Amino acid sequence: MPGTPVPSYFMAIMKTSTIFAVCGITCGLLSAMLGFAGKPWQAGLFGLAAGIWSLATLAMGRRGGKDD
Repeated sequence: MPGTPVPSYFMAIMKTSTIFAVCGITCGLLSAMLGFAGKPWQAGLFGLAAGIWSLATLAMGRRGGKDD
């Protein structure tokens, strides 16, 4: 049917707060790997990104179940 949006199966499985949490964990792990590889400023940037994703996950959790 024309004009009908196609549901995204990925978004049906993953909620927004879950995606934010996965991004935070990924950035945190990448930060640790870069730190051990001797790249301090890159590790710091990814550590900052991990913190921001964590705060976004917390904010999504406090929305009270209005997760897309």
